[in-house]
Formats: sequence, structure tokens, C-alpha cells
Amino acid sequence: MTAKPDDILTLDSVAVVYNNVISALHDVSLTVPRGKIVALLGGNGAGKSTVLKSISTMLGGERGKVTRGTITYDGTLVKDQQPSDMVGLGMVHVLEGRRCFGHLTVEENIIAGAYSRKLSKGEMQAELDRIYTYFKRLRERRKSQAGYTSGGEQQMTAVARAMMTKPKMLLLDEPSLGLAPQLVAEIFNIAQELNKQEGVSILLAEQNTNIALRNADYGYIVETGRVMLHGPAATLLNDDKIKEIYLGISNGGRQNFRDVRRQESESHVDRHHG
Repeated sequence: MTAKPDDILTLDSVAVVYNNVISALHDVSLTVPRGKIVALLGGNGAGKSTVLKSISTMLGGERGKVTRGTITYDGTLVKDQQPSDMVGLGMVHVLEGRRCFGHLTVEENIIAGAYSRKLSKGEMQAELDRIYTYFKRLRERRKSQAGYTSGGEQQMTAVARAMMTKPKMLLLDEPSLGLAPQLVAEIFNIAQELNKQEGVSILLAEQNTNIALRNADYGYIVETGRVMLHGPAATLLNDDKIKEIYLGISNGGRQNFRDVRRQESESHVDRHHG
């Protein structure tokens, strides 16, 4: 898979190992076209967060490393960079778990995202106004201590802080985790607006397959560190087999791809022996 100029991100046959022994990703290839939203889907432990950390170079802090394959971001080969280098290149990773400075106000958290931009007071105010046009709820809560705001507001604060860096690309890890459906919808609406109005490319890792595919252009389904399936989001959303495995419970309970494949091959054998 050769990186093309109209793709902002390309992973080609990437493998990741933790502590030199635990194999987390086996052979992951994916692309994010410039200006698009791509969803990375799969259950807990499927390898979604590892994919994002390999891109943002955050694996080192967890004793993980890319052992095979290549990652190309915006024409640059991602190899020995630090996470701060990636921010400098226009990529921001919003980690799972609503990471905010709890003792700071919402607005102070957002301002922290612009620390590398050396803005004047007037420029900073203009940037805040720009951010608040997307995050209207945060404008109302801007003087509140972040630690006392709701989970959804903390998640919005983390994304707003990321947007203050003026990124070309956002990596969002489980933005819906633990949030009420109304807030999940609000966060995905904001992601859509940022994508359309600011031209930000987004790769989001999500267990909530339904809402992720409704808001993405393309989707990849990951299981046990491998890409099992990928396609346009609308196609994946309308595929009965995927609905059965990922969007709901089938008659026999939740299944994974290997179970389905095994059943299909067994029925194939039965037909031949019947």
C-alpha cells in the first residue's frame, strides 16, 4: 500500500509488540483520505487504541514498539518522532478517558492547547470565540472547574483543547465511552462540523459501531489486532452480517468473525458430505 498525496495517513502492514513479547497488532493496513472521517471499529481489546498510539508515537510510554510495516503521515515517514513532534506536524491524539486538568477551569484547559502557538491576547480571544462556535455548551461552562463538569463536557473540553493547536488531523479514542446517548450525538455532531468547516481529517476508534459509521466516510473493523473487514461506512452499516456481529445480538448471542467463518466453512463441508 503506497502512500498517496490525497491520503493524509497510510499504515502499511503494521505490527506492534509490547514488552518485546506481547503481539498487539499483526498486519494492519489502512488509509485516511485527506479531509475525511474514518472509523476504526471493534470490541474492547481488539487493538484500536494501539493503532492510534502507534500513529501518534505514544507507544514508547507503554513499552510498545512498531516492529514491522510503515506509517506515513502527511508525506512524512513516522519513525523516531516524539508525540510533541507529531503535534508540530499537525496531528493531535485525544486519548481515551476524558483527560482534563481537573483543577483548572474549562477555559484554562482549552487555552492550554494553544501553548505552542504564541498567540497575543487578542488572537487568543479570537481563537476561543472560534472554538466556542462549535462547543456552545463549553461557552456556558467556561468558568467552571473542569473536574466538576459532566463526563460529556470533559470529553468536549479535551477535543476543544486539541482543536486549539489548529490540527490537520485528529485521532479520537473512544469519544463516546461512558456517555449518555444525547451527549454522544452532540460530540459526533461537533466532530462532523469540525471536519466540514475546518477541514480536519479524523480517525476515530469506537466500540459504538452504529453511531461511528453514521458519522464516518469509511470504516475498518479490527479484531485481535487484525483488520477483518473494511469498506464505505454506508455499506458496512447496511450489511446484515456486520449488523449481526457488531450492531446487535443475533439469535445465538454475540459472535465474532472467526465463529461466523468457522460456521460457514462447516456448512460448506456439510453440503459436500451431504
